[in-house]
Amino acid sequence: MKRKKGFTLLELMIVVAIIGLIATVAIAKYQDLVEKANLGVTLGNLASLRSSLSIYYATYMQYPRSLDPKDEPQFEENLGAAVPYVKTSYPDTSPPYGNEVTVSNVRTQIPSTMGTGWFYNKADGYIYINSTATDVKGNLYTMY
Repeated sequence: MKRKKGFTLLELMIVVAIIGLIATVAIAKYQDLVEKANLGVTLGNLASLRSSLSIYYATYMQYPRSLDPKDEPQFEENLGAAVPYVKTSYPDTSPPYGNEVTVSNVRTQIPSTMGTGWFYNKADGYIYINSTATDVKGNLYTMY
């Protein structure tokens, strides 16, 4: 009798299980990399905002009332566009994603809630990510 060539059902099931396991690990790693990329974009946007704020201060010798061009049209000249987004979506429960601007007038105040968008302290001229949470790397958003 000739033996037929091919794979048994058990061998195929083992291969499918291995591929499923590899896919599960790969998807988790991919999501982590996407969040790290979003954090990099957010930090780039933060640097852009801080640079625009420095240029505004050098021009007018005072800090703007707000970072939002709707509230402070002269700030748009330095920013060149709308307020950029905080792109991070970590943690899942209360991510800081957004481009809202929370303004404070109290010296040395930093964000005290897990808000969204940016936190601008116009008394000191500092800009923070408006969240007390930690990012995907375990660092507080307010440390940037």
